[in-house]
Amino acid sequence: MCQLFGMSSRLPTNVTFSLKVFSDRGGKTGPHGDGWGIAYHEGRDFRIIKEAAPAFNSACLRFVESHDLSSEIVISHIRRATAPASLSYANTHPFVRELYGYAHVFAHNGDIPGIFEDRRFEPSFYSPLGDTDSEKAFCLLMDRLRNKLSRETVLDLSRKLPVIQSWAEEVSAFGIFNFLFSDTEFLYAHRSTRLFYVSRECLSASECLRSEELTIRLAEPRSESQRLALVATEPLTSNEEWVSLPAGEVVVFRKGSKTE
Repeated sequence: MCQLFGMSSRLPTNVTFSLKVFSDRGGKTGPHGDGWGIAYHEGRDFRIIKEAAPAFNSACLRFVESHDLSSEIVISHIRRATAPASLSYANTHPFVRELYGYAHVFAHNGDIPGIFEDRRFEPSFYSPLGDTDSEKAFCLLMDRLRNKLSRETVLDLSRKLPVIQSWAEEVSAFGIFNFLFSDTEFLYAHRSTRLFYVSRECLSASECLRSEELTIRLAEPRSESQRLALVATEPLTSNEEWVSLPAGEVVVFRKGSKTE
């Protein structure tokens, strides 16, 4: 099964991924060698770096590791393909689509093959570029958001969350549907089987997190304290309690905090 990681932070943050997490979980000793991708929020857009190749020997990933890319929202995915024939850039997560001037990014962990057989789940305005069940489900969500929202309400959580929750419940009926989703303002997370989160505060003068997998620190010195929310398929640190997300519920994070 694929591996997900998401971050929401109060202040711009450098997230440096160690090759170890991708080596061990991305094709060297782990089974997830079918592609990887990272999306960094930038204004109304996301900088997306991905490739349909194992992460452990990727020159592209070494570039990511050696550069301080700062953002307030990050989504990453390392892929274990259901079928070898599906290995391609178009099938590699995260996926992105534009809605009313804002990029929307999606990454999925699981298997929902039945979505191909149900005509109710045929996308209309948005079409998949690849042939994964994940991207088809994402296009269906984008169609629904386009129909329910407007340019003025595209980031209105009170209107948007019910659409996402209803869609998540319908798609979950087809199988395992763990996902991360962002519209540049909020980070949405949904657990079907395994997805954990942790919240933490750190002083601007200190690193926010350092583990074998990744390092997180403020992009520049600030007087304010930093607030982080991290979401992952597996806990990334052992010195704090990672909480399992409630099954079936779309949980929303903004500026490093879980919304209520």
